[in-house]
Amino acid sequence: MPQVATKRRNKPMSTDLRKELGRRLRALRKKRGYSQEEMADKCNLHWTYIGGLERGERNPTLTTLKRIADGLKVDLAPLLGRLEKEETPTLTEREKHQRLTVKWLQKGSDATVALAARLVRAIVQDDKKRR
Repeated sequence: MPQVATKRRNKPMSTDLRKELGRRLRALRKKRGYSQEEMADKCNLHWTYIGGLERGERNPTLTTLKRIADGLKVDLAPLLGRLEKEETPTLTEREKHQRLTVKWLQKGSDATVALAARLVRAIVQDDKKRR
């Protein structure tokens, strides 16, 4: 049977839009000094929903975006625009470590990535045993 060439599908545009919205929400939240819980209270939403939005996992309705804008005391337009350089969200130490690790792995060879995966798996399993 002949092999059929399959096209690789690019990531849907909506995923990129959700991630961009999430970065903007996190930047605005942190700029105001709110925790996810505080922002959720101000927007009358659940804090886990806020986390899902910030990670780009949720696709909010326009009504929800308006509630968030009102809670953050901004117009709706800033939520839908692109992040400016000065608005880059402050990263936690954990987020900095995660980004750095991903950068290293992206530059590494297949053997290096496989070794890193085995190492991380061993560390996680050891951590679970200690709990």
